[in-house]
Amino acid sequence: MEGEALHTTLCGAEGPRDPRRRAANIVTRLRTMSNSIMSTVDQIMTKSSLHPLDARTLRHSVTEAIRQGILQGDLLPGTQVNQAQIAEQLGVSRGPVREALGQLEEEGLIKNVPYKGTFVTEITGEYIEELYGIRRVIETFAASQAVLRATAEDLAELRAVLDEMYLAAAANDMARMGNLDIQFHYLICRSAHHSMLLQMWKSIAMGVRRCLGLRHRIYRSPADVIGTHPDILAAIEEGDAERACAILGTHIVEAGEHLSRSWAVTRTESEASPEAELAVVPDPEPVPIQ
Repeated sequence: MEGEALHTTLCGAEGPRDPRRRAANIVTRLRTMSNSIMSTVDQIMTKSSLHPLDARTLRHSVTEAIRQGILQGDLLPGTQVNQAQIAEQLGVSRGPVREALGQLEEEGLIKNVPYKGTFVTEITGEYIEELYGIRRVIETFAASQAVLRATAEDLAELRAVLDEMYLAAAANDMARMGNLDIQFHYLICRSAHHSMLLQMWKSIAMGVRRCLGLRHRIYRSPADVIGTHPDILAAIEEGDAERACAILGTHIVEAGEHLSRSWAVTRTESEASPEAELAVVPDPEPVPIQ
């Protein structure tokens, strides 16, 4: 019965008596059936959640993992980057790691020294001084403009980030605190609603994140990072531009000076011991702001 049904499907109920015409009809019907089957298969594959992995996604993930290692201070300035070790830790081949290092070299986070290897770029005292000097100018101007232009939504976002900082401190989550710290300062600049200012801040953002990563390694507790952030926000909310700029300016200057001293001690110690950690230098007594 099944054979008769297939014969009927291919040849028709009666079918032409000419063998050549019958063969042509069979070929046509077979093609129609084949197209129908392939269309059904395509629909099934389209609905499937299984798709080929995108190599760009893997490369991006590896790049971001290494970048965060540098920005958070896990890979200290001057440290040699071991491709094999990183590949093993991330569970990938060396190919994506090699491509990631190429991207990070373009960003200035690492450098390739011929016949020696790949190293995390150094941070010098001069670099810290210049970076924190220009950062103070940009952010204090941003604070003065935020007092005039920040919307209720801007202030709510800043308040939400500050609340998250308290939660990160309670959870002893320094990595989370580091991200919130940079986000707080970014939001101040964005709240100024000054496109050129924000563009200038973004141009130094990578350096700021990197120095903050080193700075946070100095703190004994995530709670220490909170510092004068609440006072800065309160001054902006109250519309006191002079006080906001004074607190923020002092905050940035003292942070830069503290980092410079700590890094200078670390570089001296590293000459004697390559395994030296970033030195913990006590914070100076805060300068009262009237």
